Amino acid sequence: MTNKKLWILLLVWGLVSVAAGCVEESGDDSAGEDGTSRPPEGQVAGDCSDAADNDGDGLFDCDDDGCAGSPDCEGDDDDDDDAAEDDDDADAADAHHP
Repeated sequence: MTNKKLWILLLVWGLVSVAAGCVEESGDDSAGEDGTSRPPEGQVAGDCSDAADNDGDGLFDCDDDGCAGSPDCEGDDDDDDDAAEDDDDADAADAHHP
């Protein structure tokens, strides 16, 4: 009877060991592309204006969802860099029409 108890104990220990190895660690799902876990972009002052991908997800500053609503990203919807040229064109048109 002692051998039977020993085998059962070894079997239970083996099953518990295998089950423990299969358990996925819980934690932060914000792993970057390199697999390291980092806090989301925008959690630290300056994250949204430092031209760096602080959370490793491939998105920088205001392009990262973590910076949505950040004061650093307000009014950043205009991708047209020739706004000054547009103003010059308007001035030139006014010069031709008194």
